[in-house]
Amino acid sequence: MYFASTIIWDLLEYADMHGVGSKHLRTEFNSLKRQKYVSYEVMIRTLNHIRIGLNDENLGLNIGEHLSLKATAPVDQIMLNSQTLEESINNAIEYSKVISDALECSLEKSDQYFAVVYEENPNWKVCHKEAKRDVLDMTLLANIKSLAAYTDRHYFPIVVHFAYEKPKHLNEYYRLFNCSLKFNQPVTKIVYQRYIIDRYKRDIQFGLLENLKEKVLNEIVQLSHENHLIYELKKCILNKKPYRLSVKEAAVNLNVSSRTLQRKLTELNTTFKGVEYEMQIKLSKTYLEEGKKSIDEISYLLGFSESSAFIRFFKSVMDQTPVEYGRKFT
Repeated sequence: MYFASTIIWDLLEYADMHGVGSKHLRTEFNSLKRQKYVSYEVMIRTLNHIRIGLNDENLGLNIGEHLSLKATAPVDQIMLNSQTLEESINNAIEYSKVISDALECSLEKSDQYFAVVYEENPNWKVCHKEAKRDVLDMTLLANIKSLAAYTDRHYFPIVVHFAYEKPKHLNEYYRLFNCSLKFNQPVTKIVYQRYIIDRYKRDIQFGLLENLKEKVLNEIVQLSHENHLIYELKKCILNKKPYRLSVKEAAVNLNVSSRTLQRKLTELNTTFKGVEYEMQIKLSKTYLEEGKKSIDEISYLLGFSESSAFIRFFKSVMDQTPVEYGRKFT
């Protein structure tokens, strides 16, 4: 659950350029200089600080348009030294975890179109929606820039699907993407004409490409990754919302028996309820910190039959009521 620390310094430089004081953040992050990666919480705090300072509802779009992130440089080099555009995109997907594990990427193709799909890591999915929107917007614009860098031509997509609610103002979205926009979609997806991916090929130095890949891969294998079963279980739990997932339903989704699922979780020193409660608490804290939903709404979104049940659950884990917790962020 990480972002490359160089992204934070890029963002702070952006803040400085636009007159947003970030002295206290720089002081905090000085202690992180020797760390190659930072937590989701650090990324969220940085984005929130800049967004509030600039009063910018399109922060992700503006950063994506005007800033070239140093953290993406290793993957950019691999892409530019790939033999075909399709290989370039697949390499970006494979090695993107050197930048962050917040988004899972995949390539879809049909006879007429191709698309790069971005699905949120379940641990990132329960984080603040403004920060998630910023990161997705930056990522989508980075996608367009990468395509232009490989092809030496600027291609607009034909449609973009966004896995978040429709913003109040869309002028900047239409200006930057220049295509059809669809919001509240299951996943974020940027779609292009198929002929583009079939058209481009380069003469490359295979030795250079393999060296670039090896360097990035060595970095990725040193990172800690969540157990695959727990990761997939978290996805199942979140995909079921606003309803509560049962052990039996989870087992069916994961193609194992209920007994096997519980046994494997026990071997990992956890339980189904333990994983579910972790996601419930993370989601509830995010909703309360954002301060835009009532206790009744949060109770429903988390799958509780009534708000009193949610309040008891939250207090049993956090030793304070949801209202007491949320009051700290108002």
